[in-house]
Amino acid sequence: MQILIGPVLTREGGYAFDCWTPNEGLRRGYTYPRVEDAHYARKFDIRCREKDRSDHMVVCNTVDQFTQLTEQAFPPAASRVRT
Repeated sequence: MQILIGPVLTREGGYAFDCWTPNEGLRRGYTYPRVEDAHYARKFDIRCREKDRSDHMVVCNTVDQFTQLTEQAFPPAASRVRT
């Protein structure tokens, strides 16, 4: 299964990153009050997923890249994005 990990973004109340899979759609990340905490959590999530070699992971550094990859890889599923 492919997993896309989005960049850290500003959200109401702090900073967060999202993940996307074709089966689950968009999964909103926890909002951290400090940007450093959000980056740490994202790096931790990436390292944990790297250990599970069954998943194909793409780490996106920009919102445009994250959006483009979800739409290109899974056009019908991209319309099912859950928030």
